[in-house]
Amino acid sequence: LRQQALYPQLTAITNTIEPCGELVADIRRVIDDGGEVRDDASPELARIRREVRITHDRLLRKLQSLIADGGAGQYLQEAIVTQRGGRYVIPVKADFKGRIPGVVHDQSASGLTLFIEPLATLDLNNEWRELQMAETREVARVLAAISARVAQEGDAITRTVEALALFDLALARAKYGDALR
Repeated sequence: LRQQALYPQLTAITNTIEPCGELVADIRRVIDDGGEVRDDASPELARIRREVRITHDRLLRKLQSLIADGGAGQYLQEAIVTQRGGRYVIPVKADFKGRIPGVVHDQSASGLTLFIEPLATLDLNNEWRELQMAETREVARVLAAISARVAQEGDAITRTVEALALFDLALARAKYGDALR
């Protein structure tokens, strides 16, 4: 009350600020501090992301076991797993094309290496990509829903931004006046 009596114009400005606490809580429930959509933003997103991790791990284990297989090792340029076009592949010496059945996704600049997605991992790679697409769709749905909530509060947000601009202007004037004495 004392502040209101001393600064009635500033009080009038700050009284028009609408905190939108529910909206802020909804946004924090969906978006983390890094600006990413939280896993638990929706039950569906939590399920999909869990399946993405499980499928990804299974896929990498399968590829690692193919690389570790003594017979396949001799055909590999390097004993690594890499990606080409969003698919996991292994680098096979071009001379041994066909020794590891699979889909060729790329070739090295020298032409000595083919990047092959083994047939043994094709279904897992497909499942992993489908889950990633489902995740993208669910993230878009969650963001659309929270955006709709923001739109519902659009007038309150506009009034608050305008009030904050007026308050900032008043503070800038005061600071400038103080600097000029």
